[in-house]
This record gives sequence, structure tokens and C-alpha cells, in this order.
Amino acid sequence: MLAFLTYSLLGFAMLVLSIILIPVLTPHNEWQLIKEKNLAAVIVFGGQIYAISNNLYAAIANSVSITDFLIFGAAAIVLQMILFFVVEALTAKVFYKQRFSQLVVAGHKEPALLFAVFAIAVSNVVSPSLIG
Repeated sequence: MLAFLTYSLLGFAMLVLSIILIPVLTPHNEWQLIKEKNLAAVIVFGGQIYAISNNLYAAIANSVSITDFLIFGAAAIVLQMILFFVVEALTAKVFYKQRFSQLVVAGHKEPALLFAVFAIAVSNVVSPSLIG
């Protein structure tokens, strides 16, 4: 029971931390855009949160200790943020000739959905590696 509570509370805390950090680290403020009913921001943010929660699930399910979980959970969060900045760079140079964050702010749903799929796909590839 204690392990259940500890892992659940730490997992929830890491997820909340992600929800707080994402708008701070990205060039746009997801909360403001969501408040303005920007569907592209909802898609991107939702994809990121789902991907992070998927990785946290794998980290909890396969960790041998709390420290192990915290290390792999933090790595999963960092990986998702790196993915955002890779997509930001690629959209500016290759696909749209505009930064990804500019497309999100402008409400372009297609690249937002593509990003959400990328985030979930990366999560699905990374999650099994959290087994160790």
C-alpha cells in the first residue's frame, strides 16, 4: 500500500510539474492559447501530456526503486521537451518555413495534430526502453 501511494503521488507530482513546465519552456503560453479557444494548442498540449503520462506509466511499472522511477521519469519529461524543440526547428527549416510555435499560435491544426502524433509515437518507442 505504501509503494502504491508513493509511486502514485510522485507520478502525479511529475505530471503536474510537466503541465507547469511546458508553458514556461515553450515559446508560447499554452494556457493562454487554450483560454482563447485555440484548438491547435489543445492538440499539442494534450499530445505532450499523454506522451509524458505514458512514459511515467512505463517508468512506474518497471522501476526497481523510487530513485529509479524518478530518474527515468525525469528523462522522459526531458525527452518530450527536446522533441518539441526538434519539431520547432524542423518546421522552420523544412516543412512550413515558419516556427512550429507560430503555427500553433495562429491556430493551424494540421501541424499540431502531426506533433501530437509524433509525441505519442516517441513515447511509445521510449516506454519499452524504460524497462531497463
